[in-house]
Amino acid sequence: MDEELLIEEMAEYLEDNGEINIIGEDLELFIQAVDDKEGYAYVSNTNKEFEDSREAIEWAVVQFDGTENIESWE
Repeated sequence: MDEELLIEEMAEYLEDNGEINIIGEDLELFIQAVDDKEGYAYVSNTNKEFEDSREAIEWAVVQFDGTENIESWE
């Protein structure tokens, strides 16, 4: 799947479900929506804060060194 399409699909999933778990061989990231907005809307299990779902997913993809290293997400 095209990287841009996958990023968009994952960002929409995060918006719709309020959380996403992204798994790779050596890394697992969890991002969730934050109810109490204090300048950010999403936070990762590494305490990284994001203004929107797209920003969160783009950051996650960089952590995995590209979508090709993401084994699954839910």
